[in-house]
Amino acid sequence: MSEFDIPPVALAPAAPPAVDEPPQFDDFRSDLLVRSRSKAATQRDPESSDIGSLTIDAVTLPGFGDHPLHGWFVTPAETSGTLPGVVELVPPGGRGEARDHTWPASAGYVHLVIEMRHDGDLQDPYNREIAADAVRAVQEVRSLPGVDPSRVAVLGRAGAGCAAVAAAGLLPDIACVIAEAPFAEPHAAGLRAFARRASTPVLLGPGTGTPEIFAAWGAHSAQAVSELSGATPPDVVERTLDDSAPGARQDVYQGWLASHTELGTIFTPQVAN
Repeated sequence: MSEFDIPPVALAPAAPPAVDEPPQFDDFRSDLLVRSRSKAATQRDPESSDIGSLTIDAVTLPGFGDHPLHGWFVTPAETSGTLPGVVELVPPGGRGEARDHTWPASAGYVHLVIEMRHDGDLQDPYNREIAADAVRAVQEVRSLPGVDPSRVAVLGRAGAGCAAVAAAGLLPDIACVIAEAPFAEPHAAGLRAFARRASTPVLLGPGTGTPEIFAAWGAHSAQAVSELSGATPPDVVERTLDDSAPGARQDVYQGWLASHTELGTIFTPQVAN
């Protein structure tokens, strides 16, 4: 266990969905998964570029309602076999340059960076556009040839942390999640509902709403497992990132992704004799 971790939390059998949950949440969840399946094609800039051993493409993804989502697609130039993937969700204006997003692909991941369209609809407790866009990005990476769909992780940067939480609540088989705070207060009830249904390991960054998300993570999923199988609900792996701990967050992120996508030799130098 590193200095950034706290011990896993053993979940008690969960109670029914909390009373603060948005109305008809399960109906909304089912509807959103259907509506997030866009028929529009993803567009890649035909002028790809290379940075070292990486290939970079500008990409436009059809999000919720086929609204265009812009980003970068970064892949190792030479690959063999299937690779894990990382979907990195960034807040509006956070896409930057392709060279700002090279470390996952350098470690052997297929990496999609998507800039969210806005910070969320403050009038919509579900924040459905942001949730659907996050799901759409994950589906895109999972559908790519050469990607192992069972080893796709989601990283939500800064204000896009809420999108990563939503993705985990909608797609329970994500390999792991990293969600940086803050979490917008108008969507707090919806985010807690997403967190209750999540069943994937999570690394939560510090900030507003983190304790509430942490406390809710996996509770509803554990209840569902118990009801279906009659077994005691399993522990859900949970971690938080200590804001006061020394060291670069990227190093923590690299280790977290590696441990949950089975890249045990991540960044281990190979020295020729």
